[in-house]
Amino acid sequence: MNMAFLSSFRAGQETVYPDALRARLRNFPLLQDLGDAALKRVLAEANWFGLPGGMQLRRDGENAQALFLVVTGSLGVFVDDEDRKKRRLVAHVGAGETVGEMSLISGEKEHSAELVALRDTELLRISPQGFEALITRHPRVMLNLMRVLVKRLHATTKSGSDGTRAKTFAIVPLQDGLAGEPIARRIAAALTEMGSKAAVLDSSSAEQSAEWFNAFEAAHDVVFYRGDAPDTAWTHLCLRQADRIFLLARADRPMPQRPIDLPPYKERAGSLPQLLLLHESGGSQTLPEHFAVRSGVFESHHHLRAGNTNDIQRLARFIAGRAVGLVLAGGGARGFAHIGIIKALTEAGVPFDHLGGTSMGAIIAAGIALEWSIPELTERVRAAFVEANPLSDYTLPLIALVRGKKVSGLLRQHFGDVRIEELPKPFFCVSSDLTTGRIHDHRSGALWRALRASVALPGILPPVTHHGHLLVDGGVMNNLPVDVMRQRETGPIIASDVTGEVDLMVRDDRYGERPWWWLIGQRMRGTPSIISILMRSGTVGSEAQRRVVREQADYLFEPPLPDIGLRDWKSFDRAIAEGYEHAMERIEKNGVPLTQLWTDGPAVALHAHEAVA
Repeated sequence: MNMAFLSSFRAGQETVYPDALRARLRNFPLLQDLGDAALKRVLAEANWFGLPGGMQLRRDGENAQALFLVVTGSLGVFVDDEDRKKRRLVAHVGAGETVGEMSLISGEKEHSAELVALRDTELLRISPQGFEALITRHPRVMLNLMRVLVKRLHATTKSGSDGTRAKTFAIVPLQDGLAGEPIARRIAAALTEMGSKAAVLDSSSAEQSAEWFNAFEAAHDVVFYRGDAPDTAWTHLCLRQADRIFLLARADRPMPQRPIDLPPYKERAGSLPQLLLLHESGGSQTLPEHFAVRSGVFESHHHLRAGNTNDIQRLARFIAGRAVGLVLAGGGARGFAHIGIIKALTEAGVPFDHLGGTSMGAIIAAGIALEWSIPELTERVRAAFVEANPLSDYTLPLIALVRGKKVSGLLRQHFGDVRIEELPKPFFCVSSDLTTGRIHDHRSGALWRALRASVALPGILPPVTHHGHLLVDGGVMNNLPVDVMRQRETGPIIASDVTGEVDLMVRDDRYGERPWWWLIGQRMRGTPSIISILMRSGTVGSEAQRRVVREQADYLFEPPLPDIGLRDWKSFDRAIAEGYEHAMERIEKNGVPLTQLWTDGPAVALHAHEAVA
């Protein structure tokens, strides 16, 4: 660490600090409106120390009840999740702010939160005795402290506030020969077009002081630290300075067994690194040797194809927290309306960055993740569900009414052997795990098999086995997985819910008691069949759960689809047309430019009840 800004020396028994530090202290809210005498008293009572990025600020010994002034850099406040399996970043403490006030006032030595240097950080520590001496001579400090605490309380209760948004990003090569890749500058340019002030720092800045880095970061919305090689002093500084880490690799070359050594605490406290995979122009999204996204090495990955500006723009939106998520509900033939909604959104210029869904919604979302055009998506879905009738291979119903072989064959025919990790755009689908009673989030493995699990309506299609567990249609537990998308916190979410109010009303009070021969004689008129009942059971989900996840969507579509049932496969074109008409009406009626969903302008909160008003 270059700590030139706070260089000090001993003159007898007195520590002499530079004038720049005294001037900087005047900007601390805690020390506002204090004279030179008070500032000198602060410095007389303080001890300076530096904390490298990624290191924990231990709260024992002399630090147990101390007050800390963050002079440069930033601290992160981490707490345990409810299951205590992961620590979660809940707040930033930036330069000019203080931390430790509560324990100083209360006298408590137990700390539920942990403080970690998010980048190279310089601090001043004031002991309880030093703070007491300070407020005794300068009571103004206590008044300022109360104002700081009240302001912080208001900030934590303010709706929509987010003090944990990442600001600095390290882009570090995993392989030799990538130092010249212009990825960082291309992302910064895309962010600039979105309205952010973004910049890139490379090894030419290696000798700058912590104060210089602090000022540079303060002058920009986003800063990229571009590493020069896998293991250099500059690269390690990049890792220490970063809120988030991207590891860069070519997909056609093997990666090291252990990608890179992270600063100690960043392996445990924050998010895992994300992988940027570079592909040659025109090549498929193959995965390099030693690729592992689900084994605790990478949090996620992004495919960057040479010459493809859409990939860079999508990554920029992920970095800005503006990646547009699209979540599609299950609903049998009613799900065809999703295609019309997607067509309207595409015409409005909406990018789809992250796709997810359940059952029929999962199939359509997978097509978008594969970058199928609207005409190609339409024809493939028509061929698979209208012309082929996939639920026609009936069998002895020991496990289900149909064998499911035809469904599996059609899914493999249209989606091939591609894995979810190889899709150009991030994708997930959900199924219901009957073994554990929880949803199963599919983010890796063969795409067709994940879709087969997501559409496995209980009683109609056989379950899919996964490590001994039985997976069935996701609609049993979560027919609109907006909450699953929201867990990634990547940006605004557009949802399409086609569940609707399917007419399963029965006028015969003795329905269910009639003999089979009577039902056949009546040709099942006015009496839902076993297939209709099972399909509705597999898509209706829990109404309470539906209300919760719908409120988490930023923009919600609910096409009415009158007279279109779950098995009305022949209503394909009508469902698409009605979905398109509904979406166009909602887009025009809302009156808010959709572009505000993914640009860096003011955040737009189009909640479910507003979007359909």
